[in-house]
Amino acid sequence: MKRKRLVEEAVSDSNIFKDESTLFPDYVPEELPHREEEMIRLAKNFRTILKRDNPRSVHIAVVGDPGVGKTSLVKRTMQDLVEVAHDKSINVDFVYYNCHSMRTKASILRHVLTEKFGVQSRGFGEEEILEMIVKRCEKEDLRLIIAIDEANMLKAEDILSIIHANEVFGSGESRISTIIISRTAEWRALLNAPLSGHILDQLNIEGYNKEELMDIFKYRAKLAFWEGVISDEILEMVAEISASTRNARHGIEIMLRAGRIADGLGEHEIKADFIREAKNRVYPELRSDVFYDLRLHELLASLAIARILARPENIQTTIKEAYEEYKLVCEEMGEKPASMPSFRIYLNTLEKVGIIGITVKSLEKGRGRRAKITLYDIPAKIMKERIEALLTKDFLKKHRER
Repeated sequence: MKRKRLVEEAVSDSNIFKDESTLFPDYVPEELPHREEEMIRLAKNFRTILKRDNPRSVHIAVVGDPGVGKTSLVKRTMQDLVEVAHDKSINVDFVYYNCHSMRTKASILRHVLTEKFGVQSRGFGEEEILEMIVKRCEKEDLRLIIAIDEANMLKAEDILSIIHANEVFGSGESRISTIIISRTAEWRALLNAPLSGHILDQLNIEGYNKEELMDIFKYRAKLAFWEGVISDEILEMVAEISASTRNARHGIEIMLRAGRIADGLGEHEIKADFIREAKNRVYPELRSDVFYDLRLHELLASLAIARILARPENIQTTIKEAYEEYKLVCEEMGEKPASMPSFRIYLNTLEKVGIIGITVKSLEKGRGRRAKITLYDIPAKIMKERIEALLTKDFLKKHRER
């Protein structure tokens, strides 16, 4: 009974949070301060799909640095666009995929076919599935908008094949539109001439200044905290910290962590020391939820690297050394280790999502090349703690059942 009472106390109403979830990374607010112009520009691009006769699909890129609101901008604008279309009795639907979770074109298309149209995709190839989606859209008079976030996880050819689906499988009307969401550097690497020729508009989203960040944090604080919990002076402190990165997500995560510190201590307000402590646990270059999107053995590989690099003498490590540590981690977790080729694939994924860095150096006297693994955006000790906190028995069980 004592255990039950402890849980009951833990889930009881908070002195700090009115709605903690409004600070979570996947929360899409009703209002997007200082993004009105971008919302209007994005929506205007989709006027052509709202034509009753001969609707025309559009393909847009939304590009910017981390934490500038790219995903929220797309989700909020498209959700509103769907409502406007339905008010006009026009059948428009919007689906969003983050390629950290949906790693391939095939997985995205299979999910669209199953979730949107209730058709099982087993046994069909990618192009067959794409054709089935186009035909279903035609049958239901549906205009489908597919948002592909962290698009650098796909190849340009994969995105192009979705864009080309209208002309390859359609009967004259364009049914599938796309929004490609990407960080600036990754977009430059992904963009090739054929893909560039199909992008109708590219929205380059700039970071926020201090005054804009202050407006955003005031709005989020009103949603998340009880009145009087966080003062304007404390919010200004968060805005000053985030102004150096121009990253709103940076400050929102600091607010969340500071709120949890205050909540854990039974306090009724967020103090400056809580902000300072939270700041030391937040790394703006790395999405706070990035580890949740990893597959089990990618997490185990990350933990192995973090363990090696958390040792004071290690600045970097080799693939061979990381693989040996990974095998030890697997043994501890009761998992069968993957082969070295599979382990290299895990490392490539971890590099793509920004968790690790891999540099290749030539050995002396022309004796070949060696890859070195390091961390740029998060201390190894913090990374180790975050992954270990994730790897609970329930988490492992859930992943084994997939």
